[in-house]
Amino acid sequence: MSSRFIQLTTSVLLRNGDVIDIDAKKGTINVRLSKKKLATRRKKWKPRKMNFGSGTLWKYAQTVGPAYLGASTHPGKKKEVKVYADI
Repeated sequence: MSSRFIQLTTSVLLRNGDVIDIDAKKGTINVRLSKKKLATRRKKWKPRKMNFGSGTLWKYAQTVGPAYLGASTHPGKKKEVKVYADI
């Protein structure tokens, strides 16, 4: 897993009042919590229950790939070689 993915998954464990250090020059974001505290929160965390079963958002959620792979919405993405932004 990339460090970016680990950072994103850790961000769901943050709560109001947690102290976060941002260093723009180094390009880092750190939270002032012990590994023990993060581990406790990780054990207690449960994903939100999906509260929609139809409509555009539901349809998108059923077809989109994971964010760390680009959130593609079509199965042929791996074979795609053109980057339309470069055209």
